[in-house]
Amino acid sequence: MSDTSFQGFASGWFLVCFSEELAVGEVKPVTFFGKELVLFRTAAGQAKVLDAYCPHMGAHLGYGGVVDGESVRCPFHAWEFNGDGECTTIPYATKIPPRAKIDCWPVDEHDGMLFVWHDRAKGAPTWNIPAVEGHGTPDWTPWSFGQIIVKTHPREIVENVVDVGHFIPVHGTHVDTISNEFTGHMATQINSGTAYPLGGGKDKYSLRATYHGPGWQYTHMKGYLESHLINAHTPIDENTLLLRFAVSVRKRDGVMLDEAFLAKYVENLRQGFFQDIRIWENMHTKDHPVLCDADGPLIKLRQWYRTFYQPEAKRMEALHG
Repeated sequence: MSDTSFQGFASGWFLVCFSEELAVGEVKPVTFFGKELVLFRTAAGQAKVLDAYCPHMGAHLGYGGVVDGESVRCPFHAWEFNGDGECTTIPYATKIPPRAKIDCWPVDEHDGMLFVWHDRAKGAPTWNIPAVEGHGTPDWTPWSFGQIIVKTHPREIVENVVDVGHFIPVHGTHVDTISNEFTGHMATQINSGTAYPLGGGKDKYSLRATYHGPGWQYTHMKGYLESHLINAHTPIDENTLLLRFAVSVRKRDGVMLDEAFLAKYVENLRQGFFQDIRIWENMHTKDHPVLCDADGPLIKLRQWYRTFYQPEAKRMEALHG
């Protein structure tokens, strides 16, 4: 990725994990945005994300740290930090040093997903991830999800939202209609056609897929099944990302689908991503590609995506100026 305007990490909401992956009282080390972080769920059920290292002597809170009420306890000297990164207890001291703090990250959790806000200037969130309509009701299955680590820049994944030309040679999907919309922090693809799943069969479909910011895409698809699809990628470092994907399916004729069927559906998604991954991980990115008249609004997509690498004032000017 030689274009310097895409260096570093974009600003926005990013998926950290699915809610069921973090139990009450659990502490996990995670690495995102080139930083070591600690993820924990308090006794009250609140998910929190802090920088990982204790300011005392540098212990990593994610390895041996323990939740105590609403705080996480350092495994080295038992200093405790709440979800805002403030030191609340030093068991052998009478005073807490003023600098005994850890940077905390804005967190949002809903619809069975846990998000963290990353901002290049450490600014507050300026928009929200929307609710997934119907999620959590008896008509829809819980999320069935998977993950893949991919060695590529996130831009390559985002560009699929406009790249109609790759559907047939890469996925064998025949697209009848496709269009794109760009509105503020959202980039949308409206698409219909015929898919030929890797597991066999044929499916006439229509979908609306929207990126809400630079790293989380929600798709509502109707075909043989009606489904919610999640495609979320969170940077680990500047050359590697964690790609999370999930599906929730509506009951068909009032009958819930069995787990074996859902597992196969998710595996089809995984294999579909692998078709792209072998290209993403071995391509030479073109900052100035030679495009044809049917390549879709790639330049407009890049302009939209570039705004998330800019300061907020400049980003809003680019979107609305």
